[in-house]
Amino acid sequence: MSWRSVFISQPAKLSLQNNQLLISQDNKITVPLEDIAVIVVDSREVVMTAPLLTAIAQHDVTLIVCDEHFLPCGQFLSFSQHSRFLKMLSLQISLSEEIKSILWQQIIRQKIYHQSLVLKWAGQDIISQKLLALSNSVKANDLDKCEAKAAALYFPALFGNGFSRGIDTPVNIRLNYGYSIMRSAVARVLVAYGFLPALGLWHKSELNQFNLADDLMEVFRQIVDLEIYTQLVSGSLNDELIPPDKYQLVKLLNYEMLFNQKIYSVLSAMEQMVKSLTAVFHHQNADFFRLPEISYANECQYE
Repeated sequence: MSWRSVFISQPAKLSLQNNQLLISQDNKITVPLEDIAVIVVDSREVVMTAPLLTAIAQHDVTLIVCDEHFLPCGQFLSFSQHSRFLKMLSLQISLSEEIKSILWQQIIRQKIYHQSLVLKWAGQDIISQKLLALSNSVKANDLDKCEAKAAALYFPALFGNGFSRGIDTPVNIRLNYGYSIMRSAVARVLVAYGFLPALGLWHKSELNQFNLADDLMEVFRQIVDLEIYTQLVSGSLNDELIPPDKYQLVKLLNYEMLFNQKIYSVLSAMEQMVKSLTAVFHHQNADFFRLPEISYANECQYE
């Protein structure tokens, strides 16, 4: 599994040399394409060659580009390289609503559990316990709207009373940037395993090509939350989202998580999760589904 994340924030020419990414700036740097999972282009003055784009697609590297405000706005994914794409598509279409509702229940349970862990790390023990109780009470399809109830408690406890996700603040801008990176990374793995990301479990917007990625990324959002909270309390959160801040958010893809009692990077944990989802579709049984767990006690390791 590829593991490197490449972040380009300065003018550059990106080309292909001996099956490697060649970054030409003041100096020239090469990176083996087989090592790269994600390339984020955060500069408006980057030129890329057609042979490189072809090689990126062939190596299942996801390319994320940013808009004039330097926020992620697009993603380049390969046509599926999976040998049985049509079979996987048929399995996705035929998956029962009952299984989908159970999978969504597991995702929301884990999401709220992660939120309770983040709040425990932040010293918000009382609200952390409330979220833990909510996590244990989530029903199939989250019929009691536990996700919304948890969010109403979680964000003000973490970022202060009066905090709202709908306002452009330094915290929200960073959250949105980090969530976009996580979403793109999940979409990359889904495509590599033959899934059509538009067919979701819970998210079903006709305008969204990444409904399934939006479903699965829910359990990774809290890694971004934890990083932004750490910056906030340490006083290192700037008013402007500058390239070093963005690079730190991209580096979250190497954050350590637990999966089946083993330690994986976020990128590897995403792959293990999607592998388990593949088993769910093949066996038509939600019992095969597995989700990673954040390791808040490690206090953010992004080597």
